[in-house]
Amino acid sequence: MFLAFQKKNVINAGLILFIVSTIIIYAKEEGIVGRTKKNKKGCTCHNEVSSNDVLVFISGPDSLQAGQSALYAVTISSSFIKAAGANIAASDGELFPIFHDLKKLKGELTHTSPKYSSSGKVTFQFSYTAPQVIGLQNLYANGNSVNMNGKKTGDSWNYAPTKIILIVNSNF
Repeated sequence: MFLAFQKKNVINAGLILFIVSTIIIYAKEEGIVGRTKKNKKGCTCHNEVSSNDVLVFISGPDSLQAGQSALYAVTISSSFIKAAGANIAASDGELFPIFHDLKKLKGELTHTSPKYSSSGKVTFQFSYTAPQVIGLQNLYANGNSVNMNGKKTGDSWNYAPTKIILIVNSNF
């Protein structure tokens, strides 16, 4: 009887360890936030340092009226890209996902799962709504290029150059 009780506890402990490990691995596949130049942290889950082999670029309007929304995109490319993920943040204003490949988490955007490349590039589109404050605002992004082997080996990331947006008075 004692042996059966002990065996049951070992099985339960193994099951709990499996569930926790699966949640941790799955959560990373669904993206994380706080990894842009805004937070001065990189995507260290893919590699400890950034790589110049990964090009990340934010495109969209350079100026908006206070409260105006516009479409922006983060494009990630590299010579070895199979899939990619992103983290997008703003100094102020609101970010909104356009498609199901991004989700909002703690005020930032992150990928919902690795997005497969097409012609060596991956693009994530989103909407940015400018704050009511006149002046300069920043968009930040981090993109990773992954080979989908489930390990850090062969994965890389880099920051996008900060996208500066001039917010102007909406009365003009």
